Amino acid sequence: MIGKNPAEILSPQRGFSLFEMVVVVLLIGVLMSMAIDRMLQMQISSERISVQQMLGVLNSAVNLQAAEWVVEQGIDSLSALENTNPMQYLQAPPYNYLGIRDDNAAGRYPAKSWYYDEKQNILVYTVKNTNYFATSLAGTPRIRLRVTLVYQEGAQPGHNNTVRGVNVKTLDHYSWETQLD
Repeated sequence: MIGKNPAEILSPQRGFSLFEMVVVVLLIGVLMSMAIDRMLQMQISSERISVQQMLGVLNSAVNLQAAEWVVEQGIDSLSALENTNPMQYLQAPPYNYLGIRDDNAAGRYPAKSWYYDEKQNILVYTVKNTNYFATSLAGTPRIRLRVTLVYQEGAQPGHNNTVRGVNVKTLDHYSWETQLD
């Protein structure tokens, strides 16, 4: 400080230039855009994985029920499992299970929910990320499932001695688009 003019000591320091500020704002914008895109991809993947996980849980529950029935009543009892509500074999249904509903009113139910249509004997999941989901099914984007018997290869349905097990089967082709344009 010795030898400096008092006016130089008190002068304001130079701040950001307008160009520097524009560059920083543009960088923040690009990073935010990338983060939002990544979060949307994660949300879509999360829904897809959640549905796959529930399908696995339902298949396990139905097959455990089938095993119990076969031990107690024989293989002929498996035919009673066909077209049943697989949610009834869970210890507790998921929080987003609405119970028994009519699939014809699918558009009125909240997204990411499950319900059972007892007229058609189908379990239905309503999709949230509809822009990234493709199905051959008309109307509200949804996944329809049904409990079916699995027969030995080459066997004809209706012959109980050829039943190999049970399965929760999807009724319509669908796919998830997880890579955004």
